Amino acid sequence: MGAHFSSRYLQGFSGPHLKPRREVRPLHFPKRNKVGGENEKQEMSDKNYWLHRCAYEGGHEILDAEHRLTIGFSDCAKDQGMVGSINSRSGQAFDENYKRVYGGDIWRARYSLWYFTCEMTAGDIIVVPRSGGFTICRLKDACVLSQRRNEADIGWEWPVEILADMCTPRDAYASTGLLSRMKCRQTTLNIGNLAEDVDLALMRFQNKNPFTLFGELAEKCHEALQKSGAPDHFERLVLDYFTRQGAEAQILSKNYSDKGEGDCDVSAVFRPLRLSISVQCKKHVGETNEFAVQQIVDYANRFKDSDDNWTYVNWVVSFADDFTKKAKDLAAENGVILINGQEFCKMLIANGIGA
Repeated sequence: MGAHFSSRYLQGFSGPHLKPRREVRPLHFPKRNKVGGENEKQEMSDKNYWLHRCAYEGGHEILDAEHRLTIGFSDCAKDQGMVGSINSRSGQAFDENYKRVYGGDIWRARYSLWYFTCEMTAGDIIVVPRSGGFTICRLKDACVLSQRRNEADIGWEWPVEILADMCTPRDAYASTGLLSRMKCRQTTLNIGNLAEDVDLALMRFQNKNPFTLFGELAEKCHEALQKSGAPDHFERLVLDYFTRQGAEAQILSKNYSDKGEGDCDVSAVFRPLRLSISVQCKKHVGETNEFAVQQIVDYANRFKDSDDNWTYVNWVVSFADDFTKKAKDLAAENGVILINGQEFCKMLIANGIGA
């Protein structure tokens, strides 16, 4: 007897004999291995993005301790007909066996089981909502029958690589769209249209740069100032920063009389603190190399033997995103403080900007 397929069912399924109205993946379905083999590899030229809830039956603890993503449906996992329909990826057989196993109950939940066992593939990115945050992981190898299926209501498992163990709080990493999707109570959900949002959340986690209004303003400030303004305007921004801090600050002439070796663009003196800060300014993009550090080191060498009870501090402030490894090593050796573009923009915003 053939199973009855509703129009909503056809929209969600992508078995080999069904043409979904709205396909989860590109028009061609990649060849995938059958479910169940411990050593089977799945290779795909692309990846998809999913949201999957796994708190049921201690799934979060299993994910953390064993790096395995779980789903329930142990009744299906213990039924040979059900396992066979999943291995063959036959949408019709899947529907018939699922109805037989559950007697027509929890009918809508079958979408999640199909997605987990038949649509997900190695390399896919999974977002796992958790209390107060979420985990991001990547599927590995193949989906397998769970060895726990006789002791717990866990039917299948995916081995995973944890990419972000806990993004918390959610709104510090997730976009509005991703936050909204995480409110959906469906166990497994395709979120391929939010791929960029998930990638952004992962980048924020890996860079230890969660979203804050302050950080977002600094990023926009950095982008705007990179596109406009000459190098001398950058020096004026540094000058204004120190002036607002109460320093006696000046931009040194490019040909000041006692220039000697090295170079300093802005000098800031805090007399009550007996503190002098010398700054080399670079309006660079990308990375700033060790030359800028060497300039301020050579300039500072003239004061290193001073015995006037003053503290001399040296900075390199660059509009670049970062400094090269050689620059960082040289700065560490000589006690030079490195400040990149975004860090300096945060300092400007906290100080009220200017110039």
